[in-house]
Amino acid sequence: MLVSEDTLNSLITMPRFVFTDLDKKETRRLIDDKLGLPHSKIQQRGIYIFTCTDTNEKYVGSSSELALRLRGYLNKTHKNSGKLIPLIEEKGLPCFKLEVVCLPYYAEFKPEIVLEQYFLLDPSFNLNTIKVSNNPSGSTAKPLYMYNRDNSILYYFTTQQKDFISKLNISHFTFTKHLTKGTYYLGKYLFLREQVDTAKVTNMLLPDIALMLQKDRVNFNKNKAVNSSSKSVILMDVESKEEILFESLGKCMEYFKSKNIPASPKTLVKHLNTNIAYRGYICKSSPLITKSEGGTR
Repeated sequence: MLVSEDTLNSLITMPRFVFTDLDKKETRRLIDDKLGLPHSKIQQRGIYIFTCTDTNEKYVGSSSELALRLRGYLNKTHKNSGKLIPLIEEKGLPCFKLEVVCLPYYAEFKPEIVLEQYFLLDPSFNLNTIKVSNNPSGSTAKPLYMYNRDNSILYYFTTQQKDFISKLNISHFTFTKHLTKGTYYLGKYLFLREQVDTAKVTNMLLPDIALMLQKDRVNFNKNKAVNSSSKSVILMDVESKEEILFESLGKCMEYFKSKNIPASPKTLVKHLNTNIAYRGYICKSSPLITKSEGGTR
């Protein structure tokens, strides 16, 4: 679910409850006072952050029933898995600080999931073994990331490939090709399944990212057309099999115009090396030649 920047900022700046001495009864009573009892009809939703005060290692989680979820940690009834619970067993609850952010209800989305995912992108939360919110098992989640060329900026993150197609207007074939081969989309962006901990998370909203990509596509296609126009081209008459060699795509277009045949760089590039005839000609690229080399062959 896409949320506005203002909404996300309001979630990030929500007040926090901070609890220490997690092994003491006074702390447990204070938690119950703030969050309610685990089996109350009305439950607080939000996120919780455990920080090991010895090592500064962090874990973030979310729940629509905070009191019930946290009781499992404090009573040590959760299954011993992942990194956090074994560390609690090793260090003991007194070595941990607990921060809790209670969130309001939104009909359009689950705010606890949005805020948890925001924190999961922060590499300091190194006790989280799964970097996808609302995916307890991790068995079906296949995180996908969009970085710049040197992986220093993380632009976009999702668990569904279709988001790149429907929200960022990248074709399925193009996305899959670059993801599989590790090549750069539009010469600028890299798609990965792994999170790069050193990458800085951009503050750009999804519509802004989509607009940025659209502008880059326009520039990329312009440059592609310019580069293509500097290549030598061979036209082969489908009927006579005669081949005519041109020093550039531009010269090839001039030839078409002299024959009163409509043509554009985009159309010719589209037919280049496809063996699909255009106006009775097959268009093929050729090694670069000098002006003196042009002509019929």
